[in-house]
Amino acid sequence: MKVILALFMISYFCVNILASNLFTIDNPTAAMLQRGEAAINSKLYQNDAIVMGTDVGIADFFQIGLAFGGEHILGNQNPKWTRVDYKVKLRIINETLSLPAIAIGVDTQGHGTYHKDTKRYEIKSKGAYAVLSKNFELLGLIGFDLGANYSFDDHKTKANDLDIFTGIYKTAGDYVTLFIDFSTGLNDIDSNDEYAGLKRGYLNTAVQFNVNEQFSIKLLLHDLLRNRKQTELFDRSLVLDYRWFF
Repeated sequence: MKVILALFMISYFCVNILASNLFTIDNPTAAMLQRGEAAINSKLYQNDAIVMGTDVGIADFFQIGLAFGGEHILGNQNPKWTRVDYKVKLRIINETLSLPAIAIGVDTQGHGTYHKDTKRYEIKSKGAYAVLSKNFELLGLIGFDLGANYSFDDHKTKANDLDIFTGIYKTAGDYVTLFIDFSTGLNDIDSNDEYAGLKRGYLNTAVQFNVNEQFSIKLLLHDLLRNRKQTELFDRSLVLDYRWFF
């Protein structure tokens, strides 16, 4: 009986930790906000850019969100606004001790500059996706994600619109979480697209500091393999995340 109770508590704890990680870096997980929970986040990145986003848990298995921002928000240049992006996620299978959680969704927010001429972000948005997430206890918690997506960005080029992504997170104590994720970039190799990648894929990493149960600060490094033609070094960005129940 004690073993069963212990396994139940571990499973419950894993699911609640999973719910805090809606994304690794650029890739979604099967985590969900709880019903009546809201999250607001601010992402600061290159070119004095700020993107504000919000997500709302409609049910324990369904959430929606919006994001909007632009470059040159700070400084003396005219702001360059991005499009309004939307997010929808539905978890169709909950995680158990033996099975991963599975979620499907749509996320139109990419990373970096939004190029209106080609209707794409520097790093494409995920678009429609499906993702599996599984958590384990190993000197804290460790979780793995695997998914596939169909991006709506720049879909008129000859690039394959399908892509595959994966991610890992690992807790380090009660206040620090480490992340790494990778997208193959199969949907971003068109030689006719000046913003296309170099067939190296997109490797990202991040460290998150959980100030308390509601507020976290996340430092992100994007494109460590320098897959983009226009970059000299990987991107650095910062995400502030605040959550509450209403």
